[in-house]
Amino acid sequence: MTHDPFKCVQKAPIFKGLTDADIAELAKISVHQQEFKRGSVLYDPTQPLDRMLIIDEGRVKVYQLNENGKEKVLYMLRGGAIDSEAALFSQRDHFNYAEAVEDTKICSIGRADFQALLHRVPTVAFNLLNILGDRLTALESVSALTGNLKSKNRVLAYLQQVGQEKQATQFTLPEKKKELASFLGITPETLSRQLKQLATDGLLEIDGRRITLH
Repeated sequence: MTHDPFKCVQKAPIFKGLTDADIAELAKISVHQQEFKRGSVLYDPTQPLDRMLIIDEGRVKVYQLNENGKEKVLYMLRGGAIDSEAALFSQRDHFNYAEAVEDTKICSIGRADFQALLHRVPTVAFNLLNILGDRLTALESVSALTGNLKSKNRVLAYLQQVGQEKQATQFTLPEKKKELASFLGITPETLSRQLKQLATDGLLEIDGRRITLH
């Protein structure tokens, strides 16, 4: 399917409500379908962020490294997701890494061009604040999952959250188990053990990455 820059920009949540003329203008100044192979690093703490990223295809994990070099996944990005929204407003130090976990295509919009648009369409700024608020809420949810619950309850709470988002009791895990374990702050072995225990307790059924909640 041919990539449509207009539709790519239009589907970004922060641009909801903009006129077709404004979307067309953004499409002209945006960069589309840059290819990143699996394992490629999109950015790291040594690189200043001056662009908002739109995930066109593939998956990207955003993570930090602790003092021991251990990876802590902050969130996962899939097709249609946006990242580095704050970079459109200011340049500041950051501590995040973004890595393609499968072959990925990225579209982007630069800060200077975007700020010029803000002078003409303030609605964009309000939409962006809402998206950043959602991201903050998601990170607070992760903090609750990883900090306040025992590992089994942490896993169950995550699965219930996914089920609510998908409005389904049957679904495929959106992340690989190794990535999910890092996201929840536990080891892959602990994740597998707790999934089996939850199945034994009759709370779910598991078939590979396929989950059925009871």
